[in-house]
Amino acid sequence: LALRRYSKYISLLAGISVEINQTFLSSVNKLIIDCPLITSPNNTYPKLGEDESYTLNITKTGSYLYSLSLTGIIRGLSTFVQLIERNASSDTFYIPLVNIIDRPRFIWRGLLLDVSRHWMPVSVIQRTLNAMELSKFNVLHLHLSDDQGFRVESIEYNLLHDRKDFFTQKDIKYLVEYARQRRIRIIPEFDIPGHTTSWFVGYPELASQPGPYQIATQWGVMKATMDPAKENTYIFLDKFFKEMTKLFPDPYFHIGGDEVEGSQWTQSSTIQQFINESKLENKYGLQAYFNKRIQKLLKKYGKIMVGWEEILDEIDVNSSVDKDAIIQLWINRQSTVNVVKKGYRVIVSNGYYLDYLLSSINHYKVDPILSNHLDLLHEEQRNHVVGAEACLWSEYVTPNSVDSRIWPRALAIAERLWSPSSIKDENFLYERLFRMNHLFDKMQTGVTHISSYKSQLRNLILDPKKKTDLLDPLVILANVCEPCGQLERSQMYKYSTNTPLTTFADVLQSESELIWKLEKLPITDESSYQIWGQDIEQLSINLANTGQIGLRILDYNSKKILNSDKSNTMNSWTLSHWILYHKTLLEQLENQVKEVRLAAVRPVLRLLNSIQIIP
Repeated sequence: LALRRYSKYISLLAGISVEINQTFLSSVNKLIIDCPLITSPNNTYPKLGEDESYTLNITKTGSYLYSLSLTGIIRGLSTFVQLIERNASSDTFYIPLVNIIDRPRFIWRGLLLDVSRHWMPVSVIQRTLNAMELSKFNVLHLHLSDDQGFRVESIEYNLLHDRKDFFTQKDIKYLVEYARQRRIRIIPEFDIPGHTTSWFVGYPELASQPGPYQIATQWGVMKATMDPAKENTYIFLDKFFKEMTKLFPDPYFHIGGDEVEGSQWTQSSTIQQFINESKLENKYGLQAYFNKRIQKLLKKYGKIMVGWEEILDEIDVNSSVDKDAIIQLWINRQSTVNVVKKGYRVIVSNGYYLDYLLSSINHYKVDPILSNHLDLLHEEQRNHVVGAEACLWSEYVTPNSVDSRIWPRALAIAERLWSPSSIKDENFLYERLFRMNHLFDKMQTGVTHISSYKSQLRNLILDPKKKTDLLDPLVILANVCEPCGQLERSQMYKYSTNTPLTTFADVLQSESELIWKLEKLPITDESSYQIWGQDIEQLSINLANTGQIGLRILDYNSKKILNSDKSNTMNSWTLSHWILYHKTLLEQLENQVKEVRLAAVRPVLRLLNSIQIIP
């Protein structure tokens, strides 16, 4: 299956037909793959820490890919397709001569996808896995339950899952197998005891306060919390884990444990009595008790617990979960050092939140070891950092925008987790990142953020008669804009699950490739002026000034003021004087640079001429 998949990729990139043969007479124009253990039963499901190394040797006489494991072969094939280059002058394809000996730096290289707050169907998971394989990610962490939705079918408790948007158990088995073929592990997360409103809609008896409950539609930390003092809570979870652990073959199972608000526990006399009688002291002690019970249940079904860093909050050593648990760190860097010193293995996510829509370079600079000052610890402690995960929370993400919110920025994180820390050339990063972004599209991986970009922009133009005329200008504008992330959007407007995410900002690419190209150009020195012939810098200034005049005219049309600054003397002018002044200015801006006419002036001048002077 892997060979057929990569044969298709090579055919799409190079425009040639690719055959797969187990015997060959010559190595010329062939990729010879050698894997002694390719039929080994160890390849049934990928394991944490398995051998992913490979050797790829491209010579004049042939190409050779060697690995001891199927996983290593797939990692090598993902490198091979990236090496395919096009010779523009002859329109032919070639692969540079290289000898690559490669292995990952971290054994856990993950992507978290929140499918709870906004539902992501099977097709989204498929195409995400396709792109992850080519990026050498090896863990897909699915956040499957939260206040806004429970997304996996439970037969044991059939009131748990959403009635419409959920994965059937058949879907989960299909996705696990789909990921396995790409040597990617799927880790489920069912967030408890907080973030659990969706559990209580069908089973209010699990909650710390009586219901009824409804699916949350707002974002933020909710009060709804499981009751750790009831024995029935653990009986329920025991049956639930028994069912879910059979669906997910990976030995690691994420229980969330973050952002427990705690007020329901404080307000419950029964829970407070339980805390006192059990000498748990406070809400942290109660959650520690809960965590230990959950860890014991998971061990019963052969699973190792993973949880967010809050599961270790303010508790003594005796109350902590067993040291085989993995702690996922997201709040601050100091906690990474503290947790490692306690002897736990950790996954780092601080600095890798994709939903903040920070630049790729911002994520690229974050190193799981160096950025957290773990290089100061001895090697055994540093080895407790098993890896990291990029996280995409979906408050402001839908199936239409998910691809542009993951890619291509996640590639910067993928490289940081695979390659040695010494590889950190920031100047070369974007060139490779945008190239890979286009390869996803050319190889038909299914990701849609490039192929559907123009059609999504076209959908924003409501007048069908203007869709064709306005599309190109809208694309030009979109190409030089970037969307704000979760933190900024949450402050601008009160979003909810019912708010359509179909605006201009939702269509934009997470990083502007055009602006990156412009930033690379040397436009201030004499040599560039000689090459370009005209004063590009002055044209850029004139364009900005033209835009300012346009905004001033729009301001007048809506508010009937000549200048938004009340103290500006322009407000004392007559309207005819104001129009004549701006008309003269626009004519100067249009023709100031020799041999070039600034065409952007024309629509602004038209807008100015539309103002009627009433005597």
